[in-house]
Amino acid sequence: MFKTIAQLAHRTPNRAATSSDDRTSIAAMARVTAGAVITDQAVVGGSAVALGAVTIAGRAQLVEHGMLGGTARLQSRAVLSGWAAAIEESIIDGDAWVFGRAVVSGRASVAGHAQVFGDATVTAGAVVDGHAWIHGHAMVTGQAWVSGRTQVGGHAMVCGDASISGALRIGGHTVIGDGADITRPTDFETHRLSWGEYVTLYRCDDGTVGLGRSENNHGPVTLGRTHLLDGRLTARIEELTELWSAPSTGEV
Repeated sequence: MFKTIAQLAHRTPNRAATSSDDRTSIAAMARVTAGAVITDQAVVGGSAVALGAVTIAGRAQLVEHGMLGGTARLQSRAVLSGWAAAIEESIIDGDAWVFGRAVVSGRASVAGHAQVFGDATVTAGAVVDGHAWIHGHAMVTGQAWVSGRTQVGGHAMVCGDASISGALRIGGHTVIGDGADITRPTDFETHRLSWGEYVTLYRCDDGTVGLGRSENNHGPVTLGRTHLLDGRLTARIEELTELWSAPSTGEV
């Protein structure tokens, strides 16, 4: 269980700058390279860097030591601050906030009121929205989707085509991947095997059991065909298969 992390109150950028027009603001210490498009009431402050054919639009703020590169977009009221970076084809939109040393890359999208901070990574085609928090050393990758008020931290990984929503706390060495449809705390559990490896059992969208070991090893279990070295884990998968495949009663 994570302790609630208080949101930082101060989000006001350094506006002591020259402006590219009557609305945008670019600080004297900021670096904006040719090809960058800064429009509307966007702010580039502090020692921030806008490198490449990036776009900063709306009331977005690129401040402190934040770095926007490639063809990444920072738009609406989104903020990129601290030492965080958004690169390649990534998008930060809405009221999203990326800070600390977090990285958003690939074609990933962070939107809504989501926050990505610490040393967290959102990459590939992953989407983080709603009021979700991704923090610590957590990673969201692949085509995964994290929304609601879910908090993913620690060394947890959400990958593949996993879908996670609700008010959940996911941490430790949890790995949730292909087929996952997670909406309740009882939809996943992480086990440490006798030789020290961590594995996660999670509920799939068809009620079957998924097994997550790493970014490259995750997905639904086929009993009798998936090789498991721990007999206790096999027994638990059988129990969860019966539990999760049972018709829903509509109870929460």
